[in-house]
Amino acid sequence: MESPQFENTFQTLPNFLFESVTPTPLSQPRLIHVTDLKTELGLSALDDDELMQWLNGERMLTGEQRIATRYAGHQFGVWAGQLGDGRAISLGELITPKHGRQEIQTKGSGETPFSRRGDGRAVVRSSVREYLCSEAMHGLGVPTTRVLALLTGSDQVQRETIESSALIARVFPTNLRFGHFELCYHFQKKAELKALIDYAKSLFFPKGDLETMLREIVKRTALLMAHWQNVGFCHGVMNTDNMSLLGVTIDYGPFGFLEDTILDHICNHTDHEGRYAFDQQHNIGAWNLERLLVCFKDFVPVEKLREILDSYPYIFRDEYLAMSRKKLGFTTAEEEDQELFLDLLRVLHDERIDFTYFFRSLSSYQIAKPDSLSALFDIYGNLERLRSWLLRYDQRLLNENSDDLKRSFSMKAVNPKFILRNYIAQEVIESVEKGESERLSAWLQVLYRPFDEHPEFEKYSQPTPKELKHFEVSCSS
Repeated sequence: MESPQFENTFQTLPNFLFESVTPTPLSQPRLIHVTDLKTELGLSALDDDELMQWLNGERMLTGEQRIATRYAGHQFGVWAGQLGDGRAISLGELITPKHGRQEIQTKGSGETPFSRRGDGRAVVRSSVREYLCSEAMHGLGVPTTRVLALLTGSDQVQRETIESSALIARVFPTNLRFGHFELCYHFQKKAELKALIDYAKSLFFPKGDLETMLREIVKRTALLMAHWQNVGFCHGVMNTDNMSLLGVTIDYGPFGFLEDTILDHICNHTDHEGRYAFDQQHNIGAWNLERLLVCFKDFVPVEKLREILDSYPYIFRDEYLAMSRKKLGFTTAEEEDQELFLDLLRVLHDERIDFTYFFRSLSSYQIAKPDSLSALFDIYGNLERLRSWLLRYDQRLLNENSDDLKRSFSMKAVNPKFILRNYIAQEVIESVEKGESERLSAWLQVLYRPFDEHPEFEKYSQPTPKELKHFEVSCSS
């Protein structure tokens, strides 16, 4: 069997930053699904049984690694001290022709030195949710980790109830988090911090100086926050240890997409203060960046760090506004666009209109013809405030001589018809718990192409039925 090409650079860092670990294989493992990443990562020489045995820790490949990394972080705004990969094991960094460097990390592989009284396991519920959402975000064009494969086992795991065990293999360019830098800084590991900074810069930010690297990190984080707000995604647990240095979405736990438009929606029911509510995410992005930049104060002047951080709100505003204009079908820019968009969000919030369904419906709107939204009005009633807003929208479209057909085409390319609603995820979870994979496979094909029509899934593009709203998810999710 031809082995994939590994280049495990994280192990060149000081030992303080990682520990070698031994996975605890799932009992009676079953490979439920594998994505096309298997081929793209150069793993096609492995048949499915070989892939499953490798991911489950039952066999080794030449050149692989088995490490868990040590990091720290602020959780819900409070310094939490040392943390780390408590149920995740890195199997190595692959060098691929299509995606460059890609690290494969299994989640649910058993205890590590950082499990903190946890069992190191993952369950079917959380694993399927991460599997689906990682790939859904990829389909939406949002920077994200990907998932290679899903395994289930016969082991029973205690969460709120007894649940079935599972394992996913996720893929990203690097596991580097804000928390890795916080660990070295707050534990006064100056040599290790310098090595970590040099490593990150040389491998992932090779152009320019250290200031250029930090500006790029700020920019990527601001862009990620804009993406989240644009598609109505709530992360739910934006602790600094869950923030990627490369600005990709990581650690899908108590996430959720807006269904009813509730701007202060809290998707994590253990977030009692609403710190990570939907409308606070961009502010938390700035707070987390400040915690990161503090770690660089011995390498970059403090006033320069402040200047770099101060660029964040402007980058976020500009990126989010640009996305909002596309969402509304505008091809030009006017000063009133931001106010027009925010006023619309307030109407959607006050009327509790489904976020994704509304913008997809608006994609078929015809200038000065509110009845072109008749299906929406049939669901929500007359909506006088929305009709008043549409008059302003009409004028804005007339200002740029907007063409209904062209605008509809462009809007449908950015306003998805399908998102991963909680009840959809639950349907897939229940099918996987029965040992089935067909529903998971079918939904992945929809979520990879969320802007297409998929008429056979039409009912899932409608507002969530009342009886299926308000699924509760927590950090154990």
